[in-house]
This record gives sequence, structure tokens and C-alpha cells, in this order.
Amino acid sequence: MFSPVVESQYQEMRKNVLAQVSAGSPTKDSDVKVLDSLELVELTLKVEESSLEPAVEIWTVRDFLWLCRAMDFQRERKGRQSSQ
Repeated sequence: MFSPVVESQYQEMRKNVLAQVSAGSPTKDSDVKVLDSLELVELTLKVEESSLEPAVEIWTVRDFLWLCRAMDFQRERKGRQSSQ
């Protein structure tokens, strides 16, 4: 689904956001605009490349993390299908 470079980049974005949340700023309920705008642009491009349609609008950090998890799930599912 993703090239190894793209996959490592979005996983790195998620790791950075989780580290920020763990440090207390932002919280998961914070507006997603508190994140680095470059991270949001990169994520938007990756979502378009993956043809994943988010089921919810991305308004909060929690939504951002949900989308990252959805991308992981899709990647894992495609990996299992190709190995069968």
C-alpha cells in the first residue's frame, strides 16, 4: 500500500504526536491545528495516496491518531491478503 519511505514517515508523524500528547501538550481533544502544518499536509497526501477515505472529519488530535491507526489497519489487512 505504501512505499517503505512513505510508511516510515507517517509512522514517525504519529510517534511524534503521541510523544507530544504524553508530554501534556497538546491533549487528544485539542484542535488538530495545533499540530505542525507540515505534518498535516504530509498526512493528507498519504491519505490520498492510500485511497483511504476517513469515515470522520479530522478535527482533533484524537481524530488524527485514529486516522493513523486506520492506515495501519489497512496496511496490515492488505499484507495478510497478499500473503494468502
